[in-house]
Amino acid sequence: MEWHVKKSCCHKNAGKLYIVLCDSGGSLKMLAEANASERVNPGDLLSPLKDAQYCINRDKTRVIKIIDARQYLCDEWERLLQQSTGK
Repeated sequence: MEWHVKKSCCHKNAGKLYIVLCDSGGSLKMLAEANASERVNPGDLLSPLKDAQYCINRDKTRVIKIIDARQYLCDEWERLLQQSTGK
């Protein structure tokens, strides 16, 4: 399944990227944690490869690996944003 990036933030100290994803229909919203090897931006498309890896905008040279994914919760997103800014 392809995912549309709605929001993203990077926790540089931990080397983690947090992404809010939405399916193509907009009915399923997820919060994913990935290795921060590539930057993703709102509007990007993540396409599945193998072993929890996704290419960005169908460019197989730009790959991220999803470490964890769970249901999106606004409070959880706000907590992650605060952590990433160090507040």
